Amino acid sequence: MAICPESTASDSKDKSPLCQKHQDGQISVWKKVLLSALCGLLFGWFLQKSNVYIPDVIFRQMKMEQFTMMKMFLAAVATSQLVFTLLYLGRKADFDLSCQSYDGGRPRGLASTALGATLLGAGMAISGACPGAITVQIGTGLRYSGVVVAGGMTGCVVYIILEPILTKYLLPISTLSCQKQYLPKWFGMSYWKIAVVLAFVLASTVVILEIFLPYGIDYPYPQFYSTTAGNSTQSVNEVVRPIPVLSDYTWPPYVAGIGVGLLQIAVVTTLQDTLGSSSAWVTIIANVIYLIAPSIARKSDYLIRSKDGIGNYWQVVYLAFAIVGAMLSGLSSNMLINPEPPIDSFNPARSFFGGFLILFGARLAGGCTSGHGVSGFGLLYTSSIVAVAFMFIGGIFTAFAIDNFSYGGSFFRVP
Repeated sequence: MAICPESTASDSKDKSPLCQKHQDGQISVWKKVLLSALCGLLFGWFLQKSNVYIPDVIFRQMKMEQFTMMKMFLAAVATSQLVFTLLYLGRKADFDLSCQSYDGGRPRGLASTALGATLLGAGMAISGACPGAITVQIGTGLRYSGVVVAGGMTGCVVYIILEPILTKYLLPISTLSCQKQYLPKWFGMSYWKIAVVLAFVLASTVVILEIFLPYGIDYPYPQFYSTTAGNSTQSVNEVVRPIPVLSDYTWPPYVAGIGVGLLQIAVVTTLQDTLGSSSAWVTIIANVIYLIAPSIARKSDYLIRSKDGIGNYWQVVYLAFAIVGAMLSGLSSNMLINPEPPIDSFNPARSFFGGFLILFGARLAGGCTSGHGVSGFGLLYTSSIVAVAFMFIGGIFTAFAIDNFSYGGSFFRVP
């Protein structure tokens, strides 16, 4: 039974003392649902405005050719760390609860974390998506988004089938104690001291990237973006502004990243959880299987844990409204009626296989780019730092491999 690194044994993660007190507090389930919807709307809006949902943007990041995704990701992590620092210093109970919620839901060893994250990164390079970005691709009507979802759902089902075997033979390998999984315990320091320094380093990295590789250089397909009236084409400098407005076609990625990081405030203090996306897909599948074959579903402890409760459903609402948020963001800048930017290297087979790896890998690793990346890295869990490293290792290796293999086969080329 996992224990929050900076809380007492009485606050253990079976959600009995501290967590149950928060869950049974004055915030109603419906208020939590509404807040989940609002957070989802904002998440979809931010991701659509940042362009970190376009497959080519994700693929080129893994090829280290374009750094839009990196800027947004680092800004989101740094902002999360500052949010968690404020909670640590001012609302320690909420900070402890965020640790409990994150750590207790990911009983993974480093072997499964590294392997799952590598598969997730590979899937991101292959399909140009991730568990959160899939919803934005759906909301903007991006080509092959449905195929990615189909592949991802298949990956979830395969993981559910294999979960008992994986739990027995893989997940416990190299498992660290809860105390050692928490980076401040390694250094014998308080969370906020490390978090503030690391947030400064990450933010400085974003600034350096923006100085030497300004976002306007990486703006994807500027020739496809016209003014709101649809009569004339704007230049990159006119489209990309340091201080964005709602109708802009794109926002600087660090602005969108800060917005995503600030969502942690509501998620932690009201929903008693941390940002994440991939668990929602398991909850959806669990309920479908219960409807189709309830006798089979009841034999799986994994499905039972994933089926009911606001702790599971809030992410489903969150992702559903992320689709709406992405759609509204696109409508605000007339993007949904403009031609889709050309994507020359994606096809249905590639999208399906990449989607499969994304959600199978995320479930094996116990988290995705949001769960491990923004939340776990933000909370300074060593397992999440390992996961982020292997996501990029898997993605970078796969992206460069695709470039080589694409010359000799049709799998990685558009039909």
